[in-house]
Amino acid sequence: MTSTGNPIQKRILTRNHDRAGFDCGNDALNRFLRQQARQANDRHLTRTTVLIEPAQPTRILAFYSTAPCEISVHEADALPGLAGYPHPVPFLRMTRLATDLRCRGQGFGELALVSAIKDAARIHREATALYGLLVDAKDDSAAAFYRHFGLQLIDDSALALYLPIRDCLAL
Repeated sequence: MTSTGNPIQKRILTRNHDRAGFDCGNDALNRFLRQQARQANDRHLTRTTVLIEPAQPTRILAFYSTAPCEISVHEADALPGLAGYPHPVPFLRMTRLATDLRCRGQGFGELALVSAIKDAARIHREATALYGLLVDAKDDSAAAFYRHFGLQLIDDSALALYLPIRDCLAL
């Protein structure tokens, strides 16, 4: 990953990262990163990944959190080719994504999304089958961001989107 010629690295969130210095402009996301993300990692509930520059390895440019999930048989009926499928459908859910306000407009949100997509592809190849990456957008603006990168609506909800695993693998 690179941005403006500098290598951007992804790391699992640790206590060494400057969570207090991160501000995405959303109190709930800031609070999650500062107070809950590392503990959720330690409890194996979610995995929060941060994007950093090696020159400032404690500064968080962006972060995203993921967790495995399944959608119900009823929800799966809305997915292409799955109408009537009798079992819950496995996904990697991206539960949160945020970029520091000081980094807005520099492509770090896109880099974080691409990183989550690559995570889904790696998990599918190396560990367990996934139907794709699932995202619950927090609002219409976030949903538009995800749609811009090819994520599709699951059903009538404009905030539940997914990227099929074939597209994750193609990245």
